[in-house]
Amino acid sequence: MSENNNDYNSQDSQANDRKFKGTLSSFGIPAGVIAAIMIIFAFFPEETQNQIVDFFDFGQADSIEVVQPEKEEEILVDSLANYLPDDSTVVIDHEYFKLSYSEKDEQAEWVAYELRGSNLRSFAFERRSSFRKDPKVPSESASPNDYTNSGYDRGHLAPAADMAYSNDAMKLSFYMSNVSPQKPGFNRGIWKELEEQTRDWAKGFEHLYVVTGPVLTQRAQKRLKNNVKAPAAFYKILLDLRLPNPKAVAFLMPNESSDKRLTDYMVPIDSIEALTGIDFFPELPDNMERELEESAFIGRWPYDEERYQMRIGLWNKQAAMASLRKSFE
Repeated sequence: MSENNNDYNSQDSQANDRKFKGTLSSFGIPAGVIAAIMIIFAFFPEETQNQIVDFFDFGQADSIEVVQPEKEEEILVDSLANYLPDDSTVVIDHEYFKLSYSEKDEQAEWVAYELRGSNLRSFAFERRSSFRKDPKVPSESASPNDYTNSGYDRGHLAPAADMAYSNDAMKLSFYMSNVSPQKPGFNRGIWKELEEQTRDWAKGFEHLYVVTGPVLTQRAQKRLKNNVKAPAAFYKILLDLRLPNPKAVAFLMPNESSDKRLTDYMVPIDSIEALTGIDFFPELPDNMERELEESAFIGRWPYDEERYQMRIGLWNKQAAMASLRKSFE
């Protein structure tokens, strides 16, 4: 989910304290020593604190080890390349996620990545990146300015929060190739709920394959600057390939605010394939692919009712206010 980027760029002392303390903890420094260091840290001016945090927090990002699943041997397919959708246009590899870019619509038709529970439970970098063009798109990607005064959010397809285990992954998630126009009521409401629910499922199941994208085969809600298409709908497909009981679930929902439950938008994967023309899991054994893609069963995917109540009671109202503000921009 994406919101106004300025909300995530504050440099106040409390934020610096949290980041610096978290970085020291990741180095294995004893708690007593950290407490003494933090007392000294508090006496530095904010500008100096920023420099210290940037040096340690971001300078050490590449040295943080990404934890692998404890039972990798129980996963049927263990390589992202083995489950990428077929019939794609320009496929771009960003190490932490891959995407297929549609030049005529100036956005990805799908973004695919692995979501590991161990990563979600590890040290999380705070969101402080900014949107920018993707240098890997041969024909040049959309730009942040294409969305300005459009009435649409810059909506992540691979959420920044899913990439928070790595500073590099977080930065890459802000490439405009990973962004699609989403109405504020959708992006900050039901889409946010689905993203958070997906992370809960990943923590519970330890490993998921995720494919997310806009439906580009339908008529656009609107064309933004430089012909960026505002899709009428979005989908998200989740695949849990742990043996002996692999399972999948898929959601297809309109690009608008909703008071309905996530389960109301659950559909068979086959129906999304028919709508988009994309074959999502061509490398799976035929019998397994057929069984997973033809069914739509939520029973094996626990659903958070309290989060739904939070959405309709608070998030949707906040999103409505955001939409109103955007209409006056």
